[in-house]
Amino acid sequence: MKILYSFLLGLMLVFPVFAQTASKQWTLEDCVKYALDNNLSVKQSEYNIALQETEVQQAKNQFLPTVSGSSSLGLGFGRPDLNTSFSNSFGISASSVFYNGGRTRYAVERAGKQLEISHLETEVLKNDLAVQVVNAYLNVLYNREGVRIAEDQVTVSQQLLDRMKELVDAGVSARNDLYQAEANLARHEESLVTATNNLEVALLSLAQLLQLPYDNFDIAAVDVSIDEAKMAYGNSDVIYDKALDWRPEIMSAQKRIENADIVIKSAKAGMRPTVSGSYSFGTNYFLDLETEIQQKGYFDQLKDGRGHNLAVSLSIPIFDRFNTRLSTQRSNIQRDIAVNNLDNKKLALRTEIERAYLDAKTSLKTLEAAEKTVEAQEEAFRVAQEKFNFGAMTTYDFEQVRNQLVQAQSSYIRAKYNYIFKTKFLEIYYGLPVTLD
Repeated sequence: MKILYSFLLGLMLVFPVFAQTASKQWTLEDCVKYALDNNLSVKQSEYNIALQETEVQQAKNQFLPTVSGSSSLGLGFGRPDLNTSFSNSFGISASSVFYNGGRTRYAVERAGKQLEISHLETEVLKNDLAVQVVNAYLNVLYNREGVRIAEDQVTVSQQLLDRMKELVDAGVSARNDLYQAEANLARHEESLVTATNNLEVALLSLAQLLQLPYDNFDIAAVDVSIDEAKMAYGNSDVIYDKALDWRPEIMSAQKRIENADIVIKSAKAGMRPTVSGSYSFGTNYFLDLETEIQQKGYFDQLKDGRGHNLAVSLSIPIFDRFNTRLSTQRSNIQRDIAVNNLDNKKLALRTEIERAYLDAKTSLKTLEAAEKTVEAQEEAFRVAQEKFNFGAMTTYDFEQVRNQLVQAQSSYIRAKYNYIFKTKFLEIYYGLPVTLD
């Protein structure tokens, strides 16, 4: 009974949480924020940052000396020429590198650059994820409008069927027209099922991208307006110049060049001398267990046996089988590779922006043309509907006009959301926040 009570209590506590999640209407901002905060790939990248932070600290710790202590106990026996004896010793030592050509400092700088690169690579991942979320979110909105159009067509088909029944009963239209109206209704109901399924698939894709349960997942109702001013960037160069200032993939490539410069300095430092120092302190105790001669006490021996050792060493590289020279050559080549990689990143960025800008301009023209087509088809449909209601148009001819309207509406919403995505894509490159406002 106690187990059942605990189980029911747990359900009561957990259910409101699930209910709240299920009833949430996700905005685009909610989706992007949740994805950036909870995506497993982003978390993995953040773990890598934490690891790199330990690398930085470890590199800094190389400036500290190493200190170690030692102690030993010994018991000698068994040989006839030696007495049984007991020994005990203690020691402590420390060592430090005073100068090594700056290699330790360069190691700290390299670790710091790698940390910066890790942060920037995480930002690259987040930007790519944000674009995916925007695309998936707009795809849901697009399919939602597709469902609305399909629902409207089912409503119109039902109204036409009802009207056709009246015309047939009045003897104005043939019964074949009634059968045709019934077939049209069934076809549009099938289209509604397809549109609804497409919407469910789009919602599923968005939920999976957010790594959320799909059950009852839904987004907020958004009336996305078309703002032609969004294209007022002048040209793609404006966006490109802005993107160069902040895009993490560009900054990461620049940091890799800086890191390569540090590696070159570190490699050249191998030709410089190394100065190190060490200090050690030790004492010991010895006791002959078989002699009858009075021996000093334990602490007296430890006091008298104390010894110090201080040393400074100098290591000058003379010939290292050309390892330092080859290491420097490799480092210079790595820098050339990093510079070439930056050029490739810039070229790829310019190509993407120019293509996106052209696509946005083309999408805007397509949208404007689609809008005019919808207006014309809506007027044609209005006239056709009046003729049909008066029995002056056959069901087949009327259905042709209606199909043209549906195609025009579908083309319009496709052009609309394609244009919105292209402009959002440009806004992301420009560094603007992701929003549908």
